[in-house]
Amino acid sequence: QWPWGDFSISINKYKLLVICLLATFLISGMVTTLGLIIPSAATYFGVEVTAMATQFTWFTGAVFVGYLLSFIVFDRFTIKQVLITAYVGCIISTLLMHYIKDFNLLALWLVIFGLSISIASCGSSTLITQLWQDKARQTILVGQDAFFNGGGVIFSLIASWFIARSFQFSSTYMVVAAITLFVLGLIFISDFNQSDGRSEVTASSTANPQTQWNSGIILTGFSLLLFMLAKISVFIWAPLFIEQRFSVDSSVSGNFMSNIFSAALAGSLIGTWLASRIKVKYLLYSFVVISTASIWLLLSSENIETVLMLALMYGISVSATFNAYMAYALTFVATPTHRNIAYMLVMSALGGALAPYCSSKAVELGEGTDDALLFCFAVLVIVMVTLVVSELLGRSIQHQRSLTLNPMENNPGA
Repeated sequence: QWPWGDFSISINKYKLLVICLLATFLISGMVTTLGLIIPSAATYFGVEVTAMATQFTWFTGAVFVGYLLSFIVFDRFTIKQVLITAYVGCIISTLLMHYIKDFNLLALWLVIFGLSISIASCGSSTLITQLWQDKARQTILVGQDAFFNGGGVIFSLIASWFIARSFQFSSTYMVVAAITLFVLGLIFISDFNQSDGRSEVTASSTANPQTQWNSGIILTGFSLLLFMLAKISVFIWAPLFIEQRFSVDSSVSGNFMSNIFSAALAGSLIGTWLASRIKVKYLLYSFVVISTASIWLLLSSENIETVLMLALMYGISVSATFNAYMAYALTFVATPTHRNIAYMLVMSALGGALAPYCSSKAVELGEGTDDALLFCFAVLVIVMVTLVVSELLGRSIQHQRSLTLNPMENNPGA
Protein backbone atom coordinates (compact mmCIF):
# COMPACT_ATOMS: atom_id res chain seq x y z
CA GLN A 1 0.00 0.00 0.00
CA TRP A 2 1.21 3.45 -0.90
CA PRO A 3 0.78 6.26 1.67
CA TRP A 4 -1.91 7.87 -0.54
CA GLY A 5 -3.65 4.57 -1.29
CA ASP A 6 -3.44 2.08 -4.15
CA PHE A 7 -1.01 3.44 -6.77
CA SER A 8 -2.99 2.17 -9.77
CA ILE A 9 -6.18 3.81 -8.51
CA SER A 10 -4.34 7.09 -7.94
CA ILE A 11 -2.86 7.08 -11.45
CA ASN A 12 -6.26 6.21 -12.92
CA LYS A 13 -7.90 9.11 -11.10
CA TYR A 14 -5.24 11.47 -12.45
CA LYS A 15 -6.05 10.28 -15.97
CA LEU A 16 -9.77 10.87 -15.34
CA LEU A 17 -8.91 14.29 -13.93
CA VAL A 18 -7.04 15.24 -17.11
CA ILE A 19 -9.99 14.03 -19.22
CA CYS A 20 -12.39 16.22 -17.22
CA LEU A 21 -10.21 19.33 -17.34
CA LEU A 22 -9.41 19.06 -21.05
CA ALA A 23 -13.13 18.88 -21.89
CA THR A 24 -13.57 22.59 -21.21
CA PHE A 25 -10.18 23.32 -22.78
CA LEU A 26 -11.41 21.78 -26.05
CA ILE A 27 -14.74 23.62 -26.13
CA SER A 28 -12.80 26.82 -25.44
CA GLY A 29 -10.82 26.24 -28.64
CA MET A 30 -14.04 26.48 -30.63
CA VAL A 31 -15.96 29.18 -28.76
CA THR A 32 -13.28 31.72 -27.87
CA THR A 33 -11.81 31.99 -31.37
CA LEU A 34 -15.05 32.73 -33.24
CA GLY A 35 -14.37 36.45 -33.56
CA LEU A 36 -10.93 35.82 -35.03
CA ILE A 37 -11.89 32.99 -37.37
CA ILE A 38 -15.20 34.23 -38.81
CA PRO A 39 -13.67 36.97 -41.07
CA SER A 40 -11.08 34.49 -42.36
CA ALA A 41 -13.76 31.86 -42.96
CA ALA A 42 -15.91 34.43 -44.80
CA THR A 43 -13.00 35.16 -47.15
CA TYR A 44 -12.33 31.44 -47.62
CA PHE A 45 -15.93 30.76 -48.70
CA GLY A 46 -16.42 34.09 -50.48
CA VAL A 47 -19.40 35.23 -48.40
CA GLU A 48 -20.24 38.25 -46.24
CA VAL A 49 -18.98 38.30 -42.65
CA THR A 50 -22.55 38.53 -41.36
CA ALA A 51 -23.51 35.44 -43.37
CA MET A 52 -20.59 33.51 -41.90
CA ALA A 53 -21.44 34.67 -38.36
CA THR A 54 -25.01 33.48 -38.89
CA GLN A 55 -23.69 30.14 -40.16
CA PHE A 56 -21.92 29.61 -36.82
CA THR A 57 -25.35 29.76 -35.16
CA TRP A 58 -25.55 26.10 -36.17
CA PHE A 59 -22.67 25.37 -33.81
CA THR A 60 -24.01 27.34 -30.84
CA GLY A 61 -27.50 25.94 -31.46
CA ALA A 62 -26.11 22.41 -31.53
CA VAL A 63 -24.39 23.02 -28.20
CA PHE A 64 -27.77 23.97 -26.73
CA VAL A 65 -29.42 20.84 -28.17
CA GLY A 66 -26.50 18.75 -26.90
CA TYR A 67 -27.16 19.89 -23.34
CA LEU A 68 -30.79 18.80 -23.72
CA LEU A 69 -29.81 15.42 -25.19
CA SER A 70 -27.46 14.83 -22.27
CA PHE A 71 -30.44 14.18 -19.99
CA ILE A 72 -31.44 11.25 -22.18
CA VAL A 73 -28.07 9.93 -23.35
CA PHE A 74 -26.51 9.39 -19.93
CA ASP A 75 -29.53 7.44 -18.71
CA ARG A 76 -28.97 4.83 -21.42
CA PHE A 77 -25.22 4.58 -21.88
CA THR A 78 -22.16 4.69 -19.63
CA ILE A 79 -20.09 7.85 -19.49
CA LYS A 80 -17.14 6.11 -21.14
CA GLN A 81 -19.27 5.00 -24.11
CA VAL A 82 -20.71 8.49 -24.54
CA LEU A 83 -17.31 10.22 -24.29
CA ILE A 84 -15.74 7.91 -26.87
CA THR A 85 -18.60 8.46 -29.31
CA ALA A 86 -18.66 12.23 -28.73
CA TYR A 87 -14.93 12.73 -29.20
CA VAL A 88 -14.88 10.58 -32.34
CA GLY A 89 -17.65 12.86 -33.64
CA CYS A 90 -15.51 15.92 -32.83
CA ILE A 91 -12.52 14.57 -34.73
CA ILE A 92 -14.50 13.45 -37.79
CA SER A 93 -16.43 16.73 -38.08
CA THR A 94 -13.21 18.75 -37.78
CA LEU A 95 -11.53 16.74 -40.54
CA LEU A 96 -14.56 17.18 -42.80
CA MET A 97 -14.61 20.92 -42.05
CA HIS A 98 -10.95 21.20 -43.00
CA TYR A 99 -10.94 19.17 -46.20
CA ILE A 100 -14.40 19.76 -47.73
CA LYS A 101 -14.87 23.29 -49.09
CA ASP A 102 -18.66 23.64 -49.12
CA PHE A 103 -20.40 26.53 -47.37
CA ASN A 104 -23.71 24.67 -47.06
CA LEU A 105 -22.15 21.47 -45.69
CA LEU A 106 -20.25 23.56 -43.14
CA ALA A 107 -23.50 23.86 -41.17
CA LEU A 108 -23.67 20.06 -40.87
CA TRP A 109 -20.07 19.76 -39.65
CA LEU A 110 -20.71 22.53 -37.09
CA VAL A 111 -23.83 20.75 -35.85
CA ILE A 112 -21.96 17.46 -35.38
CA PHE A 113 -19.11 19.20 -33.57
CA GLY A 114 -21.46 21.25 -31.37
CA LEU A 115 -23.54 18.23 -30.35
CA SER A 116 -20.45 16.13 -29.67
CA ILE A 117 -18.46 18.65 -27.64
CA SER A 118 -21.42 19.74 -25.50
CA ILE A 119 -22.38 16.16 -24.62
CA ALA A 120 -18.73 15.40 -23.83
CA SER A 121 -18.58 18.48 -21.61
CA CYS A 122 -21.68 17.37 -19.70
CA GLY A 123 -20.22 13.89 -19.34
CA SER A 124 -17.00 15.24 -17.89
CA SER A 125 -18.86 17.39 -15.35
CA THR A 126 -20.99 14.38 -14.39
CA LEU A 127 -17.84 12.31 -13.96
CA ILE A 128 -16.49 14.90 -11.54
CA THR A 129 -19.64 14.79 -9.40
CA GLN A 130 -19.51 10.98 -9.32
CA LEU A 131 -15.85 10.50 -8.45
CA TRP A 132 -15.00 13.49 -6.23
CA GLN A 133 -16.72 14.98 -3.22
CA ASP A 134 -16.79 18.21 -1.19
CA LYS A 135 -13.68 20.40 -1.54
CA ALA A 136 -12.05 18.13 -4.10
CA ARG A 137 -15.09 18.41 -6.35
CA GLN A 138 -15.23 22.19 -5.94
CA THR A 139 -11.54 22.55 -6.73
CA ILE A 140 -11.83 20.49 -9.92
CA LEU A 141 -14.92 22.37 -11.11
CA VAL A 142 -13.09 25.66 -10.59
CA GLY A 143 -10.17 24.09 -12.44
CA GLN A 144 -12.47 23.56 -15.42
CA ASP A 145 -13.13 27.31 -15.48
CA ALA A 146 -9.40 27.97 -15.37
CA PHE A 147 -8.79 25.53 -18.24
CA PHE A 148 -11.52 27.19 -20.33
CA ASN A 149 -10.01 30.62 -19.80
CA GLY A 150 -6.50 29.28 -20.32
CA GLY A 151 -7.69 27.72 -23.56
CA GLY A 152 -8.96 31.13 -24.61
CA VAL A 153 -5.46 32.57 -24.21
CA ILE A 154 -3.71 29.72 -26.04
CA PHE A 155 -6.17 29.24 -28.89
CA SER A 156 -6.48 32.99 -29.53
CA LEU A 157 -2.72 33.13 -30.03
CA ILE A 158 -2.79 30.02 -32.24
CA ALA A 159 -5.64 31.41 -34.35
CA SER A 160 -3.87 34.78 -34.75
CA TRP A 161 -0.67 33.02 -35.82
CA PHE A 162 -2.50 30.93 -38.44
CA ILE A 163 -4.50 33.88 -39.81
CA ALA A 164 -1.44 36.15 -40.03
CA ARG A 165 0.25 33.49 -42.19
CA SER A 166 -2.83 32.92 -44.39
CA PHE A 167 -3.52 29.39 -43.16
CA GLN A 168 -6.99 27.96 -43.72
CA PHE A 169 -9.54 29.15 -41.13
CA SER A 170 -10.07 25.59 -39.82
CA SER A 171 -6.37 25.11 -38.98
CA THR A 172 -7.05 26.12 -35.38
CA TYR A 173 -9.73 23.45 -35.17
CA MET A 174 -7.23 20.87 -36.41
CA VAL A 175 -5.18 21.65 -33.30
CA VAL A 176 -8.36 21.05 -31.28
CA ALA A 177 -8.77 17.72 -33.10
CA ALA A 178 -5.20 16.69 -32.28
CA ILE A 179 -5.76 17.35 -28.55
CA THR A 180 -9.10 15.53 -28.80
CA LEU A 181 -7.26 12.49 -30.18
CA PHE A 182 -4.99 12.58 -27.11
CA VAL A 183 -8.01 12.74 -24.79
CA LEU A 184 -9.63 9.87 -26.67
CA GLY A 185 -6.52 7.78 -26.06
CA LEU A 186 -6.69 8.55 -22.35
CA ILE A 187 -10.34 7.47 -22.25
CA PHE A 188 -9.52 4.12 -23.83
CA ILE A 189 -6.79 3.33 -21.28
CA SER A 190 -8.68 4.66 -18.24
CA ASP A 191 -10.85 2.66 -15.87
CA PHE A 192 -14.23 4.33 -15.35
CA ASN A 193 -15.27 1.92 -12.62
CA GLN A 194 -15.84 3.53 -9.23
CA SER A 195 -13.09 2.90 -6.70
CA ASP A 196 -15.45 1.08 -4.34
CA GLY A 197 -15.89 -1.74 -6.84
CA ARG A 198 -19.34 -0.79 -8.14
CA SER A 199 -20.20 -0.90 -11.83
CA GLU A 200 -19.00 1.63 -14.35
CA VAL A 201 -19.98 5.21 -13.63
CA THR A 202 -23.25 6.45 -15.10
CA ALA A 203 -25.08 9.70 -14.68
CA SER A 204 -28.21 8.21 -13.16
CA SER A 205 -29.04 8.75 -9.53
CA THR A 206 -31.22 6.75 -7.18
CA ALA A 207 -32.47 9.84 -5.43
CA ASN A 208 -35.27 11.80 -7.02
CA PRO A 209 -36.05 14.77 -4.76
CA GLN A 210 -38.82 17.20 -5.56
CA THR A 211 -37.47 20.10 -7.61
CA GLN A 212 -38.44 23.55 -6.37
CA TRP A 213 -39.17 26.40 -8.76
CA ASN A 214 -39.96 30.04 -8.08
CA SER A 215 -39.82 33.40 -9.83
CA GLY A 216 -36.37 34.16 -8.40
CA ILE A 217 -34.47 31.25 -9.96
CA ILE A 218 -36.44 31.51 -13.21
CA LEU A 219 -35.62 35.22 -13.59
CA THR A 220 -31.98 34.59 -12.71
CA GLY A 221 -31.83 31.98 -15.46
CA PHE A 222 -33.24 34.50 -17.93
CA SER A 223 -30.65 37.03 -16.73
CA LEU A 224 -27.91 34.46 -17.40
CA LEU A 225 -29.30 33.92 -20.91
CA LEU A 226 -29.01 37.65 -21.62
CA PHE A 227 -25.52 37.85 -20.13
CA MET A 228 -24.27 34.96 -22.28
CA LEU A 229 -25.93 36.53 -25.34
CA ALA A 230 -23.90 39.70 -24.76
CA LYS A 231 -20.71 37.83 -23.82
CA ILE A 232 -20.55 35.62 -26.91
CA SER A 233 -21.56 38.56 -29.14
CA VAL A 234 -18.54 40.50 -27.84
CA PHE A 235 -16.29 37.54 -28.63
CA ILE A 236 -17.67 37.46 -32.17
CA TRP A 237 -17.60 41.15 -33.09
CA ALA A 238 -15.02 42.90 -30.89
CA PRO A 239 -11.99 41.74 -32.95
CA LEU A 240 -13.48 42.99 -36.24
CA PHE A 241 -14.65 46.21 -34.53
CA ILE A 242 -11.08 46.89 -33.39
CA GLU A 243 -9.60 46.17 -36.82
CA GLN A 244 -12.05 48.52 -38.54
CA ARG A 245 -12.08 51.31 -35.93
CA PHE A 246 -8.30 51.55 -35.53
CA SER A 247 -7.16 50.21 -38.93
CA VAL A 248 -5.05 47.43 -37.44
CA ASP A 249 -4.46 43.85 -38.53
CA SER A 250 -5.64 40.59 -36.99
CA SER A 251 -2.57 40.28 -34.76
CA VAL A 252 -3.76 43.30 -32.72
CA SER A 253 -7.31 41.98 -32.41
CA GLY A 254 -5.76 38.66 -31.46
CA ASN A 255 -3.89 40.41 -28.66
CA PHE A 256 -7.20 41.90 -27.55
CA MET A 257 -8.79 38.46 -27.25
CA SER A 258 -5.66 37.05 -25.63
CA ASN A 259 -5.79 39.83 -23.02
CA ILE A 260 -9.41 39.00 -22.27
CA PHE A 261 -8.65 35.38 -21.55
CA SER A 262 -5.43 36.11 -19.67
CA ALA A 263 -7.44 38.33 -17.32
CA ALA A 264 -10.25 35.77 -17.20
CA LEU A 265 -7.79 33.06 -16.19
CA ALA A 266 -6.61 35.15 -13.24
CA GLY A 267 -10.13 36.38 -12.51
CA SER A 268 -11.55 32.87 -12.27
CA LEU A 269 -9.12 32.11 -9.45
CA ILE A 270 -9.56 35.48 -7.72
CA GLY A 271 -13.35 35.19 -8.01
CA THR A 272 -13.30 31.80 -6.30
CA TRP A 273 -11.27 33.26 -3.44
CA LEU A 274 -13.65 36.23 -3.09
CA ALA A 275 -16.71 33.96 -3.18
CA SER A 276 -15.51 32.30 0.01
CA ARG A 277 -15.40 35.67 1.78
CA ILE A 278 -18.38 37.69 0.51
CA LYS A 279 -21.93 36.86 -0.54
CA VAL A 280 -21.94 35.56 -4.10
CA LYS A 281 -24.59 38.07 -5.17
CA TYR A 282 -22.20 40.96 -4.52
CA LEU A 283 -19.55 39.22 -6.60
CA LEU A 284 -22.08 38.72 -9.41
CA TYR A 285 -23.24 42.35 -9.29
CA SER A 286 -19.62 43.52 -9.50
CA PHE A 287 -18.91 41.35 -12.52
CA VAL A 288 -21.97 42.60 -14.42
CA VAL A 289 -21.30 46.28 -13.63
CA ILE A 290 -17.65 45.98 -14.72
CA SER A 291 -18.68 44.16 -17.90
CA THR A 292 -21.22 46.87 -18.80
CA ALA A 293 -18.75 49.67 -18.12
CA SER A 294 -16.07 47.92 -20.19
CA ILE A 295 -18.27 47.77 -23.30
CA TRP A 296 -19.26 51.44 -22.96
CA LEU A 297 -15.64 52.51 -22.59
CA LEU A 298 -14.63 50.33 -25.53
CA LEU A 299 -17.17 52.06 -27.75
CA SER A 300 -15.87 55.50 -26.74
CA SER A 301 -12.13 54.71 -26.82
CA GLU A 302 -9.87 56.67 -29.15
CA ASN A 303 -6.60 54.70 -29.04
CA ILE A 304 -5.64 51.07 -29.26
CA GLU A 305 -3.59 51.08 -26.04
CA THR A 306 -6.70 51.90 -24.03
CA VAL A 307 -8.64 49.19 -25.85
CA LEU A 308 -6.05 46.54 -24.93
CA MET A 309 -6.27 47.65 -21.29
CA LEU A 310 -10.07 47.43 -21.43
CA ALA A 311 -9.68 43.84 -22.61
CA LEU A 312 -8.15 43.03 -19.22
CA MET A 313 -11.04 44.76 -17.46
CA TYR A 314 -13.61 42.90 -19.53
CA GLY A 315 -11.78 39.60 -19.07
CA ILE A 316 -12.00 39.85 -15.29
CA SER A 317 -15.72 40.64 -15.52
CA VAL A 318 -16.53 37.44 -17.47
CA SER A 319 -14.06 35.17 -15.66
CA ALA A 320 -16.25 33.42 -13.09
CA THR A 321 -19.64 34.95 -13.89
CA PHE A 322 -21.27 31.65 -14.83
CA ASN A 323 -20.30 30.04 -11.52
CA ALA A 324 -21.48 33.16 -9.68
CA TYR A 325 -24.82 32.98 -11.53
CA MET A 326 -25.16 29.30 -10.71
CA ALA A 327 -24.45 29.79 -7.00
CA TYR A 328 -26.76 32.82 -6.82
CA ALA A 329 -29.62 31.01 -8.58
CA LEU A 330 -29.45 28.06 -6.22
CA THR A 331 -29.93 30.34 -3.20
CA PHE A 332 -33.55 30.76 -4.28
CA VAL A 333 -34.38 27.11 -3.52
CA ALA A 334 -34.03 25.33 -0.19
CA THR A 335 -32.82 22.04 -1.69
CA PRO A 336 -31.26 22.38 -5.17
CA THR A 337 -31.47 19.40 -7.52
CA HIS A 338 -29.85 18.47 -10.82
CA ARG A 339 -32.90 19.89 -12.62
CA ASN A 340 -32.21 23.36 -11.21
CA ILE A 341 -28.62 23.08 -12.39
CA ALA A 342 -29.73 21.78 -15.78
CA TYR A 343 -32.05 24.77 -16.17
CA MET A 344 -29.14 27.18 -15.69
CA LEU A 345 -26.98 25.22 -18.16
CA VAL A 346 -29.72 25.28 -20.79
CA MET A 347 -30.33 29.02 -20.35
CA SER A 348 -26.60 29.67 -20.65
CA ALA A 349 -26.38 27.58 -23.82
CA LEU A 350 -29.48 29.23 -25.29
CA GLY A 351 -27.92 32.64 -24.79
CA GLY A 352 -24.80 31.50 -26.60
CA ALA A 353 -26.88 29.91 -29.36
CA LEU A 354 -28.76 33.15 -30.04
CA ALA A 355 -25.64 35.35 -30.01
CA PRO A 356 -24.43 34.94 -33.64
CA TYR A 357 -27.90 35.52 -35.10
CA CYS A 358 -28.94 38.44 -32.87
CA SER A 359 -25.62 40.26 -33.11
CA SER A 360 -25.50 39.75 -36.90
CA LYS A 361 -28.95 41.30 -37.18
CA ALA A 362 -27.75 44.26 -35.10
CA VAL A 363 -24.92 44.80 -37.60
CA GLU A 364 -27.23 44.41 -40.61
CA LEU A 365 -29.81 46.84 -39.24
CA GLY A 366 -27.17 49.30 -38.07
CA GLU A 367 -24.20 50.92 -39.71
CA GLY A 368 -21.32 48.65 -38.72
CA THR A 369 -19.69 46.47 -36.11
CA ASP A 370 -19.99 49.17 -33.45
CA ASP A 371 -23.76 48.52 -33.51
CA ALA A 372 -23.08 44.94 -32.39
CA LEU A 373 -21.24 46.23 -29.32
CA LEU A 374 -23.94 48.84 -28.70
CA PHE A 375 -26.42 45.95 -28.79
CA CYS A 376 -24.29 44.15 -26.17
CA PHE A 377 -24.27 47.24 -23.96
CA ALA A 378 -28.08 47.53 -24.14
CA VAL A 379 -28.47 43.85 -23.26
CA LEU A 380 -26.15 44.23 -20.25
CA VAL A 381 -28.20 47.18 -18.99
CA ILE A 382 -31.25 44.90 -19.09
CA VAL A 383 -29.21 42.26 -17.21
CA MET A 384 -28.59 44.74 -14.40
CA VAL A 385 -32.31 45.45 -14.18
CA THR A 386 -33.14 41.73 -13.98
CA LEU A 387 -30.65 41.26 -11.15
CA VAL A 388 -32.19 44.13 -9.19
CA VAL A 389 -35.65 42.59 -9.62
CA SER A 390 -34.37 39.11 -8.70
CA GLU A 391 -32.83 40.55 -5.52
CA LEU A 392 -36.22 41.98 -4.52
CA LEU A 393 -37.86 38.65 -5.31
CA GLY A 394 -35.17 36.88 -3.28
CA ARG A 395 -35.95 38.93 -0.20
CA SER A 396 -39.62 38.04 -0.53
CA ILE A 397 -38.85 34.35 -1.00
CA GLN A 398 -36.51 34.32 1.99
CA HIS A 399 -39.18 35.98 4.13
CA GLN A 400 -41.82 33.44 3.09
CA ARG A 401 -39.37 30.60 3.76
CA SER A 402 -38.61 31.91 7.26
CA LEU A 403 -42.34 32.13 8.01
CA THR A 404 -42.78 28.53 6.86
CA LEU A 405 -39.95 27.35 9.08
CA ASN A 406 -41.02 29.52 12.03
CA PRO A 407 -44.83 29.88 11.89
CA MET A 408 -44.90 31.47 15.36
CA GLU A 409 -43.27 34.59 13.86
CA ASN A 410 -46.39 35.12 11.77
CA ASN A 411 -48.61 34.85 14.83
CA PRO A 412 -46.74 36.34 17.81
CA GLY A 413 -49.86 36.42 19.98
CA ALA A 414 -50.34 32.66 19.79
